[in-house]
This record gives sequence, C-alpha cells and structure tokens, in this order.
Amino acid sequence: MRLPLAALLLFASTAVAQTTGTAVTFTTTSTTSGTTVLTSKADCATPVRFSWTRTGNLCSGGSLFLFVSRSSCGAEPGVTDLKLATITDTTASGTVTFTAQDVLTLLATPTNCATQASEISFNLCASAKTFASVYDASCSSTFSSVGTPAFVVKYDPQAPTKPSIGKVIARDSALSVQVDGVEAKSTVVVEVTPLTTADGGTLEDAGADAGEDAGDVDAGDVDAGDVDAGDVDAGLADAGTVVPAPVGPTLRFRKAAGEGNVVADGLINGVTYRVQARVIDEAGNEGDLSDAAEGTPVKSNGLFDAYVDAGGQERGGCAATGGGIAGGAVLAALGIWLSSRRKVS
Repeated sequence: MRLPLAALLLFASTAVAQTTGTAVTFTTTSTTSGTTVLTSKADCATPVRFSWTRTGNLCSGGSLFLFVSRSSCGAEPGVTDLKLATITDTTASGTVTFTAQDVLTLLATPTNCATQASEISFNLCASAKTFASVYDASCSSTFSSVGTPAFVVKYDPQAPTKPSIGKVIARDSALSVQVDGVEAKSTVVVEVTPLTTADGGTLEDAGADAGEDAGDVDAGDVDAGDVDAGDVDAGLADAGTVVPAPVGPTLRFRKAAGEGNVVADGLINGVTYRVQARVIDEAGNEGDLSDAAEGTPVKSNGLFDAYVDAGGQERGGCAATGGGIAGGAVLAALGIWLSSRRKVS
C-alpha cells in the first residue's frame, strides 16, 4: 500500500522531531574575560552564577547533567566533578551557582582557598547521551558535550608582583607618575600622602607652630576610602596652610595598564608628597605597595619666578641674559623647568 505524500512528510517530520538532540546555552553576569570567569583569592568562597536555557529533547530515559570539571565535558560527571543539576524532564531553564572552594575540595588531591597557591581552571559542562541515529529515539552508549559557550572558571590566587616608580613629574596641582613592572590587563593604583606644608616645613613643625600635637592624629581615625581627590582644592594652599598628617589622608588614583602615566591631580602646590603604587590584576588580586618616591607639585604660571629662582637677574632690555655662561645656564635651567610643565598622560 502506497502512503500519500502528505502522510510521508508527516511521518518524516515526526521522526526528526523525536530525535532532535538537547542543547544548553549558558550566560553569566560574573566578571569575565571572553568566556573565562575570573576568581581571585579574596573571592574564592564567593558564588559565581550561571543561567542556562535548554532546547531539543532528551533521548528516551536519558539525563542532562550540569557540572563543573577539571577534565572533558563530554562524559557523565565523575567523583571529582562538582554536580550542579540533573535534568530528566522537560525543564527548559534555570540557574546554577558554585564557588571555587566547592570545586577545590573535590579534586583528586583536595585543597582549599588557603592552600591552593597556583592558578587552576575548571570547565562548566552540560552533557547528555545522544540519539542512536536521526531516525532512532533510543539512547546511544556515549555522552556528548551539549553546552555553549565553553565557559571556563579560572581561580587565580597569585598576587601581582610589586611595581616600581619609574619617574614622578611635577605639574600644576598634580603629579604625573610613571609606574613600571605592570602586567597587561592590570589596574595601577597610585597612592599619594602629604609630607610637608605648603611653605616647605615638616608636618611636625607645623603642628608645633599651631600649638597642636601631631600625635593627636590617630591613623585609625582616618578612612582613606572616604577621601576623594576632588575634595582637595588647590586654591586653598598658601604659605600658612597646614596639610593633614602623613598617616592620612592618602589619595588614590587609578588607571589601566598601558594607558600612560597615572596623573594624581587635585594636589596642593608646594607640598611634598610620598608616592607609592600597587597593581590589581585582572582577577582582582592586589599586590604590595612599591618602594616610596617623592614629588612636589608647582604652579605652571610662574615663568618669571622660575627664571629668578634659577639665578636670573635681568629685568628686561636687549641684553636680557647677556649671552654669557651665566645667562645660558639660567636658560638651560629654565628649559628644564618648562619641560617639566608639559602635560604628561
């Protein structure tokens, strides 16, 4: 008996529908670099969250496994894998959460946030058995990876190396700081702390002149996080201004590696600042502070003052510098001063 064409098409479409394999799509709001989720040592016990959606059918009697593994995703989860969910019905979406700590404890050699000293990565997996064929709804004997994209969770417990201050360049109410030894994709944080008053005296001297004891300032009372560089008004500086004690406030300025010097602005001209830098890597680990350097912002509109300070004595006329050695030295010094005024970024 020959079946009508419409019946044949219906039969074929039903067979294909029965054997459409399952597929899982993962998404996340966690911090990522491409399809890599980065976790620092400080966040080892902080949950990472993934949402998932499923399309297609499970083969008869089969299961969909969601898990985290150090090895391939194309298998049923093993004893050293972290099982997240097992789907045996028509559930089409959901979320899974886990921490790096959860996975570390299941490794063949168990470890934890405190003892895992090296970088280690895990795969987020979805696996299911395949259909025997496009026309056969029975399960094959093998599992296949059905999750996309191929997310990797990387636990990075290593702090970046200590950077160094290459150069501190004075600017008007600012310091331009060159930081060396910074890895790519890291963030540079420059910390500046005032060491002197605007007239060049030490903070201890300023405290004595004001009848104040610098020891009354407790470092624990100063919350560096509450200090915003925008709160420092360079216009407040004059010879009698007393800046905060060296223990605070410390101002912090950030810039991504590879973007040039870090410019610490909103500073007070004439005040000497201690300058240090640290690096925060892509995962969020913070390194140690660099060795200290110093810098003093200066006003940029004092051209004549700079000339006088460099030893210049002429006040005008055709022989302004006399063309002699002294005049040349003054101009050379002034040239250095002008060079330091250029904007560095």
